[in-house]
Amino acid sequence: MESLTGQYKGLITCVAFMGGDQNPQEVLHWAEWVRSIALKTAWYSGRTKFPEKKDSLDYLKLGPYVEALGGLKSEKTNQRLYRKDNGEWADITSSFWKKNLA
Repeated sequence: MESLTGQYKGLITCVAFMGGDQNPQEVLHWAEWVRSIALKTAWYSGRTKFPEKKDSLDYLKLGPYVEALGGLKSEKTNQRLYRKDNGEWADITSSFWKKNLA
């Protein structure tokens, strides 16, 4: 990971982890490392609940993809995207819905 982030230094602002639901501690370990080099972190997880320790994350998407419900652009989605604002988690899912993309 070090060589990858170093190679793109100045060109990336956030590292997103996808999956890792079987070992959330590993995801959070790497998220801490990413934060230590001043990049934002995100985790796209199929879990339905917040992990216990999430201090190293800036964004968190929760919920498995259910085709009939659609992804974040669908108002029917079961998935939620959260952003940490001043230490509090805000659900920003609705910002992806068409009526809000004016």
